[in-house]
Amino acid sequence: MDCSLHRIISTALIFMITIPSSLGHRDISQTERNLRDLCSLTRNSTECWKIIKSEYGRFDDTDYRSVAGIVIDLAIAKADEIHDKLNRLHEDSRNDELKGKYLSCSKNYNDANRNLDLAKRNLISNDYRNIPVQINDTLEELRSCRRAFNNDSFDPAHIGNRNREFGHYVDIVKVATDRLLRENDRN
Repeated sequence: MDCSLHRIISTALIFMITIPSSLGHRDISQTERNLRDLCSLTRNSTECWKIIKSEYGRFDDTDYRSVAGIVIDLAIAKADEIHDKLNRLHEDSRNDELKGKYLSCSKNYNDANRNLDLAKRNLISNDYRNIPVQINDTLEELRSCRRAFNNDSFDPAHIGNRNREFGHYVDIVKVATDRLLRENDRN
């Protein structure tokens, strides 16, 4: 029995020595490092990472151009979702004041989407110089919709929350495209 216990202890010691100390600590891939770096530059890195992490599989290539394209696509999808919701709310509302706000915000999101689409086209054609203007125009559309709901607390559809959420997406786009432009200027 004493010999058997000695073997078990020896085997355990050998096993503990041969297991790398990094086991249990996952290595962060270069992709994740690049995306976390992107998020660290946004106004809300936690929200950014939630958005990026939920779409992590789309980031096969993390060069600045590819990342900018993907985050623009994510922002366009989010704007489409909110735009559709605003259109449904406008159609279903019986309150004329809310109906007007929903319609106004719907137009803002339509224009924001158009601006993001233009930014994407410029990205694809390597014509980066107008992208900051298009992103700023997108932010202005978002601010216009926010103003419609900021002045009174009656927001049964929680459009303010949707605006904040879309704001996170646009912030990510702004940081990603700014990084791309800085990189492009260096070359």
